Amino acid sequence: MTTPQPTDTPQPSKGLNRSMTVLVLLLGGTLALIGSTQTWVTATGFEATHITNVELSGQEASPVITAMSLVTIAAGAALSIARNVGRWIIGGVAILGALAIGTTTINIIFSPLNAAAQKISESTGTTATTDVAGDIEVSLLPWLTVLGAVIVLAGGIIALTYGSRWSLGKTKKYDISEPTPVDHDGQLDEIDTWDELSRGEDPT
Repeated sequence: MTTPQPTDTPQPSKGLNRSMTVLVLLLGGTLALIGSTQTWVTATGFEATHITNVELSGQEASPVITAMSLVTIAAGAALSIARNVGRWIIGGVAILGALAIGTTTINIIFSPLNAAAQKISESTGTTATTDVAGDIEVSLLPWLTVLGAVIVLAGGIIALTYGSRWSLGKTKKYDISEPTPVDHDGQLDEIDTWDELSRGEDPT
């Protein structure tokens, strides 16, 4: 009969724990992704064309937004199993992804005509977008993507700041346990003698 070995008790995490940070990254990346698939810019007021309006989604305006949103979601999933160095790398990737998403989205919000120019040209067959489109409207949905970027940025900063303090949750359940010492005070019978020999001990 063997004596069970004690397991390493994970130390309590300092600051925000890893599970919470994973959820923050997943939430932020998902919000940014959902926002990017919606209509951001609507151009109307076309003159002398058969087109009544042109709609532009965030993904069409800049594929970088969707790509970085997927990267941040993957980073959140990877953080759940990452070790110390991996946590820092994931935190850095999340921060860079959030900055790319945020700056690109804000540029589209404040320069919607530049973002929609190519699609307007393709739809109307003219490059004079300023004359063709009489009205450019920007929906509130790009701000959902900006919110997602801010959340991802916070998650990346948390991973960099507290990642090294999170415990590994390491155990020794697969370690080979030491045999229990046998009391030699009593008289050994044949079975005990064979047991001693099988353990490499001298029963005499």
